Amino acid sequence: MQDWAGWLLLFSSFFIVRSFREVRKDRSVVTALFFILALHHIAAITNAYIVILPGAGDAEGFFSKAMIMADSDKITFGMPYIRILSVVFMVLGSSCFLGAELSVLAFTFSCIVFIKIVNIIDVRRHRVWLLMLYGLLPSIIIYTSVGLREAYQILFLMLVIYCGLRVHLKPMNGARLFTMLSGFLLSMFHYALGILTIILIPILLLWQPQKRSIAKRFTISKRRFINIILVIIFLLGGFYFCTRSPNEGVLIGFEYLNYIRADYKGFLMNLDKVISGAARTQGRTNYGKHLDLDSIESVIRTMPVSLAYYLFTPSPWNIRNFMDIFMGFEALIRFSLIVFSIKSWCKSQGPQRRSYSLLLFIYFSVSLLFAIGTTNYGTAMRHNMVSYWLIVLVGGSGLIKFVTKYILPISKSEVHNSSREITGPSSMRKCNT
Repeated sequence: MQDWAGWLLLFSSFFIVRSFREVRKDRSVVTALFFILALHHIAAITNAYIVILPGAGDAEGFFSKAMIMADSDKITFGMPYIRILSVVFMVLGSSCFLGAELSVLAFTFSCIVFIKIVNIIDVRRHRVWLLMLYGLLPSIIIYTSVGLREAYQILFLMLVIYCGLRVHLKPMNGARLFTMLSGFLLSMFHYALGILTIILIPILLLWQPQKRSIAKRFTISKRRFINIILVIIFLLGGFYFCTRSPNEGVLIGFEYLNYIRADYKGFLMNLDKVISGAARTQGRTNYGKHLDLDSIESVIRTMPVSLAYYLFTPSPWNIRNFMDIFMGFEALIRFSLIVFSIKSWCKSQGPQRRSYSLLLFIYFSVSLLFAIGTTNYGTAMRHNMVSYWLIVLVGGSGLIKFVTKYILPISKSEVHNSSREITGPSSMRKCNT
């Protein structure tokens, strides 16, 4: 095994984070991020050299297939992630530790993007605690450190939203292009996220951070006109690409929607078969609630139940072993964050409320897409990681205030020192729409 590149990535990650201005100008953020990264690297080392961590079996499958292709010098099969790994292994040598450190690197960049989004939506007061609430979740530590796809799914979903926000808030050159590019990369790591991309990019481009006056509602600014044209080109170009060109295993959202259009009944039958098969599979972590596709009424009736089980299981009475305690704890964290997210949304106003509305819409859209095909809380825990950071952004500050006031009281000076405000104008600037 050629692990030198993995060790190089490990030591380089600590220097990479300090190269970003948002990190190095605040010592408390640097300290928190170094601590978080250390735990992730420990998890990667443990999984590679000591014992395989729970839930890391899928990563071993990815690595073995990528190694076979790398050894044969031919990329002949597999999902996009496996093909990407095989190319890396061809260049740097086949190594499970390298694959794990690549996912830690993706997580590292996601932390940087997370801090940038914190600054944009103006929740900087608790940025250190929010970062720790995101990076120290047990499932985040394990599953983004062993070589699974989740680290990349989180990173590219963050990039789509960050670049989409930068189209309107603190406008950035090339933000529209980077939004669409990030969406394409996101769609390569899960077909459900590919479908989400088709919905998400038009919404981000057409979103308005401020409510328009009655006089301006029927006018179109130059910026908004460009966004509308890009949405049309994005949709038409995507469908043309998928209907005219074979994709050779890169299943993006447009291709999947084209498959649905071509054989709608067959798609529903196949989806129903998959859901029913998963529901019938005997397993300790199956929660037995799934989407019923028999009729529109049954879909409407079972969808909220399926979503609730996806988000909040296992229940306390379902806990049987040590891993269930972790999953139950994370379900409780998600429930608390959703409650405080709704509370924060109700208290917010103006551009911040519109930002919160957008983030919560994306959170529940991702959750709903994954809930449709998930019937056990083991798989649900991994899928929930992908959008978890969204409710940390919206509801994390409220949860932190509640915990520090009623559960683990700390002095005001400690809170102030660990969450110093960044001086400067608010990022919620008015934009010309």
